[in-house]
Amino acid sequence: MKLAITSVFLFVFFGIQAQDYTVEKIPNRYRLSWETVVMTEEPDLGFVGIGFDLFQLVSGSSSVYVGINSYSAMSGSRPGLITLGMSAGWCPQIFTENLSLDVGAFIGGGGGGGAADGGGLIVRPHIALEQRLGDIGLRLGFSRIDFPSGAITGNQMNFGITINGSNYFKSLSSEAVPKFIEKPATNKLRIAMVGTQYFNLKEGSATNIPEVTYVGLIGAQIERTYSNYLYGILKANGAFAGGADGYMSILLGGGVRYPIINNKVLVESRLLFGPSGGGSIESGGGATAQAEIGLSILIGKGYDIKFMTGKTFSPWGDFNSNHMEIGIGKSFDRLFPKELNPEVTDFTIPAKDYNVNHMAFSVYNRTYFPPHEQRKDGEYYLSSFNLLGFEIQKYLGERWTINGGTVWAYQGDYGAYAEGLLGATYHHPIGQHWNLTARAMFGAAGGGAIDLGSGLLFEYSIGVERKLNEKWHLFIDGGKTQPLEGKFTPYSLDVGLKFHLHQLIKK
Repeated sequence: MKLAITSVFLFVFFGIQAQDYTVEKIPNRYRLSWETVVMTEEPDLGFVGIGFDLFQLVSGSSSVYVGINSYSAMSGSRPGLITLGMSAGWCPQIFTENLSLDVGAFIGGGGGGGAADGGGLIVRPHIALEQRLGDIGLRLGFSRIDFPSGAITGNQMNFGITINGSNYFKSLSSEAVPKFIEKPATNKLRIAMVGTQYFNLKEGSATNIPEVTYVGLIGAQIERTYSNYLYGILKANGAFAGGADGYMSILLGGGVRYPIINNKVLVESRLLFGPSGGGSIESGGGATAQAEIGLSILIGKGYDIKFMTGKTFSPWGDFNSNHMEIGIGKSFDRLFPKELNPEVTDFTIPAKDYNVNHMAFSVYNRTYFPPHEQRKDGEYYLSSFNLLGFEIQKYLGERWTINGGTVWAYQGDYGAYAEGLLGATYHHPIGQHWNLTARAMFGAAGGGAIDLGSGLLFEYSIGVERKLNEKWHLFIDGGKTQPLEGKFTPYSLDVGLKFHLHQLIKK
């Protein structure tokens, strides 16, 4: 009888334990910086840096980080000089617990604004000191911005701030963790697809294209809630209609919201600021501000529709426009413990309260093989050129993903060229470690004198994906790009790595 009771007890105990998720804490860091590159024959270029870093992705090291960053012109005479790429570095503590040394580098692609960016490759090594004041860090350091195939280069001091925090992901390790949290806190994160139209452009807002009276943009937004009424926002847009292909913006800011009808309809207002330019839009040195107000309507299961209107303008340029925006978004209550001992890096939570949100982040090299056609400037396309690509995938089961991505030229003669894309991928398993994939994407692109008409394009590809381990996959895709208008119809070859994350979302 005792054996039977013991067996039942063990069965129930381990049955309950099997219903727990093991969680690993991954430190992160939002990074903002400013530096000025001294120019000889034009006004100096002021660059703003916007980035996000993750630590502890390298086994056995808590001070090594990998991130994604953008460095873009905000002052000078090159609006639209925008870049995107990967960063990596080493950030050990020195002398005191709150003081650290940061040694790292950034490599990416981009350009624009008529700048001497060559093929678009940008390299930025840096060394900096960071003093932590709670979750805020103050930075001072030295960096070098260099476009190796262009004529922009400089050594300069930089300063900035960081906001330090953590992400919490489902651990793929089966090791038991003694710490158990029954009801951990959550934090709301909203991801949205957005369409925007600039209208009533004031005189001087655009040059060389006087017939432009509006600009249509497509883009994505990420919002993070800080309280019941306050949230932060990152918004990225690219032009696809109106004749301003090549224009894009990256805006950061904050918003306030207040429910007015049964917590289903909310009034919202927000202010944003960041770099923009390209497409002959006269945004001064690149600095652009946006103020807007509107309504958010909740439609169930975390989905909503937002209608916003307001003004977009360049404080030190001629660009001035009204705008309207419609966005469809999905909000997630992600696991986000507020009162967790800093020394706790792994813990368990009850699985019955959470869904696993399987996502993946890809970085890859794309090689375009363009047709023998003329560009907008009359020159012929090179036989091939290279771009740096990034993509986020949201898994819907094991076979389908929803994708959002971007590619930026870094080699060739198209430094200003970039794409922003949305779409889906189908994954078909062939054996234990291989998948066949088929992908379809659409989006906006422009820059580099590439002929895309209004900027709207479609992409199709097929490929193979190889599982290296539980977190990393290698993939190769071959595809075709087809603009709605224009003669840029290249074939493409993508080779890259995919990193898998399993975020926990409250049911």
